[in-house]
Amino acid sequence: MECYYFGTFNPVHKGHIQTAYEVLEKFNFDKIIFVPSNQPPHKKNFIDISHRINMLKLLENEKIKVSDIETTLKTPSYSFQTIEKLKKGEEKLNFIIGYDAFIQIKTWKNPEYIRKNLHFIVLQRRGEEKSEIEKLKDEGYDFVIAENISFVDVSSTQIRENVKSGLSIDNLVDEKVKRYIKENELYRN
Repeated sequence: MECYYFGTFNPVHKGHIQTAYEVLEKFNFDKIIFVPSNQPPHKKNFIDISHRINMLKLLENEKIKVSDIETTLKTPSYSFQTIEKLKKGEEKLNFIIGYDAFIQIKTWKNPEYIRKNLHFIVLQRRGEEKSEIEKLKDEGYDFVIAENISFVDVSSTQIRENVKSGLSIDNLVDEKVKRYIKENELYRN
């Protein structure tokens, strides 16, 4: 059984990877498939998807895989379009999502399709109220809250700012990702 992890991964960091492994273990998935967004409509200032895919591929193994499916879709990239391409048969796709994104799920493009075709693994940080998202169950959203998943306090924004300012990104990204960023002179502008 597989689970999808969508995001910009601009760049992928240790928090993304730790979350993937903890979700794998907690929910007994065979693998987590990272799906980097090509051109998300709600975000700006991200590097080309080829670099983001390459960084993720540096971390691939039997449990962590990377999909380049969004490179084949029209931009901007909407999650429902990607889900349509990934979906096989009637089974819902397992989909990792942060609490803050899930609370906004009805504002996504084609939320009805998303509701019918996804089983959400919702990542909850300390202090976020379950009651806010429990209302979505009444509206037919299929989800489980991933409790006791470690929260690594790192953000891709912080990493980009550190690189631009010449500060260290040690302990924020995998060594292979750090080397890739340096060799390709990413995030310097």
